Amino acid sequence: MMPWYEQVDACVATFPKEGNGPADDQSVTSRLNGLKWLATHGKALPAGVERVLVMDATDLCDLPLSNDDPMLPKGVDVEEFWMGQGRKPTKVLLRHGDNAQALAAANAAAEAAAAAARAAQAAKNAIESGDAEEAAQAAIDCQDAALSATSLIQGELQATQDLKQRLLDMGVVVEVMRGGDPIDVMAHLGRRNGYKAVVWRAGCWGSRGVQSILKGAFQWVSAHLAVDAKGGKFWQLMLAERAVQAACGPEQKVKIFSEQEDLSLVYCDEDDADSDCVMTVDGRPIRHVRLDCRVALVDESKHAEVFSFKTKPIGARSEEH
Repeated sequence: MMPWYEQVDACVATFPKEGNGPADDQSVTSRLNGLKWLATHGKALPAGVERVLVMDATDLCDLPLSNDDPMLPKGVDVEEFWMGQGRKPTKVLLRHGDNAQALAAANAAAEAAAAAARAAQAAKNAIESGDAEEAAQAAIDCQDAALSATSLIQGELQATQDLKQRLLDMGVVVEVMRGGDPIDVMAHLGRRNGYKAVVWRAGCWGSRGVQSILKGAFQWVSAHLAVDAKGGKFWQLMLAERAVQAACGPEQKVKIFSEQEDLSLVYCDEDDADSDCVMTVDGRPIRHVRLDCRVALVDESKHAEVFSFKTKPIGARSEEH
């Protein structure tokens, strides 16, 4: 929990799709770390800070809605989180939205069309061979395949609508947005809700995080790093800044700025530390620093301007007293 979380409009966490979760564990439970943080540590957020869970619309079927869900991480009262009593309602922001549902329906329709085409070809072959009974059966199979596809599509869409309705009944705000990148999420929250300051709890990094920064999604980055304390705070700051710069992208495209007051020690080996901290050595938490950095993109269309000034030596002057 960062001290400036109390000053933001919303705190965002992600339920990543399969393949974007922890590298060593792609289970639903491991991908629910963002939900876990919002439902546990997020209790300390002020009532006016909105809790936002971002996820793909097609993953609604994996979202735990009750405490009996076997995929729910331990120690999480998800029903209390969804109810959100005494604070701003919880928000679920569905990425891709109708596009994702349309894609799922299209895939199901394509499979059904392929089955119907096979049945139609069988009927054609049977008619050409003069086997009326076989032709009739093939036609029936073709019709059954088409009806089955229609039923499948309707069932999938209805299941998604039912899950959304269950969330709404618990007091959750459900919004659908177009696009799936962090900058699309930030733009949606800014346009629709008028938010000016949004913090994104990053459950992962790597190339997707770098691309999000290069697209302008984030203006600040708060990083936890294990940095050698030899040389004092100035040395720690320089090392930490270089490490964050390397993680955020090439210097010719993005610049990281920080000052000594942006650097603070974090003691995750204390009893009251954030239990989700993963900075460990040999399985034991270690002390590290937190660095809050300003992020600026380099505008390649603007070139540095060089100004030259005419100078001349100052003549020797003597003063008599």
